[in-house]
Amino acid sequence: MNASKQPLVIIAAANADEASAQNLRQALLDRGVRVAMAADVGVAEKKARLIVLCSPASLKCQPLNNFLEDFVWSNGMHHVHVVGLESERPVLPMALRAERRSNGAFWTLPRPPVIGALYNDTMSLEHLADDIAHECSTDSSATLARTAASSVARRPLATGLAAACALMLGVSVWQADQISAYQDEAEDAKAFSSRLLTDITQHLPNTARRETLIRLADDLTETYLTASAAGLSDDELGRRARLFNLIGEARDVHGDPEGAREAFSAAFELTQALLDRAPNNMQRVYDHAQSAYWVGNQAYRSGDLMTADRYFDIYAQMADVLIAGEPGNPSYQAEQGYAALNRGVIELESGSPLTAATLFSQAADRFGDGLVQAGVVGVSDLGNTLGWLADAQRETGDMGAARSSRERQLALYQEQLAQAPGDSRTLVKVAHTRAQIASLATDMGEDEQGAQFLDLALDSVNALYEASPDNDRYARLYVSLIFQRAQIALMRDDLIRAQLLIGEARRLAARTNENGENDGRFLSRSAALTLSASLALKAGSYDTAVLEATQAVSAGEQSVAAGFETARPYLAEASYVRAEALSALGQQGEADMMYRSALNQIALIAEPRPMPALDLEARIAWRMGDVSRALQVRQSLLELGYARRSFLAFWSEVDQANTAESGVSQGG
Repeated sequence: MNASKQPLVIIAAANADEASAQNLRQALLDRGVRVAMAADVGVAEKKARLIVLCSPASLKCQPLNNFLEDFVWSNGMHHVHVVGLESERPVLPMALRAERRSNGAFWTLPRPPVIGALYNDTMSLEHLADDIAHECSTDSSATLARTAASSVARRPLATGLAAACALMLGVSVWQADQISAYQDEAEDAKAFSSRLLTDITQHLPNTARRETLIRLADDLTETYLTASAAGLSDDELGRRARLFNLIGEARDVHGDPEGAREAFSAAFELTQALLDRAPNNMQRVYDHAQSAYWVGNQAYRSGDLMTADRYFDIYAQMADVLIAGEPGNPSYQAEQGYAALNRGVIELESGSPLTAATLFSQAADRFGDGLVQAGVVGVSDLGNTLGWLADAQRETGDMGAARSSRERQLALYQEQLAQAPGDSRTLVKVAHTRAQIASLATDMGEDEQGAQFLDLALDSVNALYEASPDNDRYARLYVSLIFQRAQIALMRDDLIRAQLLIGEARRLAARTNENGENDGRFLSRSAALTLSASLALKAGSYDTAVLEATQAVSAGEQSVAAGFETARPYLAEASYVRAEALSALGQQGEADMMYRSALNQIALIAEPRPMPALDLEARIAWRMGDVSRALQVRQSLLELGYARRSFLAFWSEVDQANTAESGVSQGG
């Protein structure tokens, strides 16, 4: 075995399972495997494979969960594999379970593959170590999940469904035998589906469960959709609903949103039928609420806001019924908060920020009313809700309220950080929130305060980035903070600082892509070139500004063509800067073409457009002689409280020029 080509294998376990972890480590070392313990590696190298020993103790072991969060954040879930301790059904740590994300939606994390079980005996230890060592020796990209298939392949299996499931999914011999038993019941659809659901949900590892459902989904869906539910028992209806939800989950994970939506919709109809039979049964109300949520969530992610709104409204109605039935139930209170949050997201993205702000405020009040302290919802749930609230308030023009919401969010994360100093995920949240406050402060004309917030954010993210330069998330945030800070420096005519920051941005841009082409992950080249062009324009180096802006436009066009809509504001800004430089050189025809190009890009930015984009639109309209449009957009920004230094400086020059011209005209 060539150790130099092996990926590093990291073993992570709860404190209570340290002895088992050390036994596995030694067994792997004996086989020449590169192996380390989680406590000894810090941030793992990119291609490391993480093996998590899972037991009931791992569920709430905080050091283990902190490491797992950092690892998944840095490397992704596809490098994680789990081993059950004393069980073939591992108890996953909290960090590997489902979580709610920024829009309040419930997202299921990809379940890591189960590669075996480790019992308190030499045989299971030796078998597990052999499988891992064999996989590492192949120097392939195949997952460790395949290794479990080796035990299955050593004995003959039944043909058909049983063999396919066993060989392709790597289930245990006992599980293969269970699947083979389905063959005898296949003609009885009801018995088949009942046993299938029970065994899939209770015995198959999560990854194998999803793969099994994917392979069976079409047949099962067709059978169930064409069969009448009228004469079925409550139990059978419940089984069908659960199976459709499982199929929906599996299809969603495997990139089939339409298939997932079909399955979730079928589950919704079934839970509705169950609720109709017992409308006062709180469990059935709760189950139907979850079905409504999943249909709405799938529609939202597909861009169908109308359908999402309809089902999120049903979700909210069910949450209200739950509260009416059990007002003191904290879980039901949380559901009411999530329902308001999801409806708020739809309202905000549908162009109703006032309604959205009201809903976000309701959700924040619900989450903040003891639910975080009780552990019913996480700090991130409240923090994300405050972020959404700030965005809605900003769009209504109430930037003071938006800033207050962001400051409340920052205080929440800082309190969390005080309890776990150095936690990378919380540090990132703190830095991101500071950047949002800086943006608000800058738009309100308080660019000095904005610079201070950004400097604090840069210090913390720079430390994370320097420790883990290959971490894409740190790099993206670090680059965006540099851009934001350089923009403030340019606005304040701090050209030396701007030049230093832009130089750093260009260094990072070159690093992200050695070919010099735009890298969509960072959008760094487009943004860095735009900043360089802006700096040259400020310094009066118009030829340089044209050159840099031309390259920035090209990079932005490449990025947009690749599907990165976030590059469009950079493209619009680059086109504007190029037009300004061309105009200064007396090339007005070409300048007008670039002004029009910039306006076209602004028009393609999704509504509601951010204030800096409207700021740019007003300037371009003025340059092109569309005075009415320019003054209209200018006035709307002023009414919103927009007071960015560069915005005020531009219009101050315009007003002074108009006053001077008026004086000359009157004097003449």
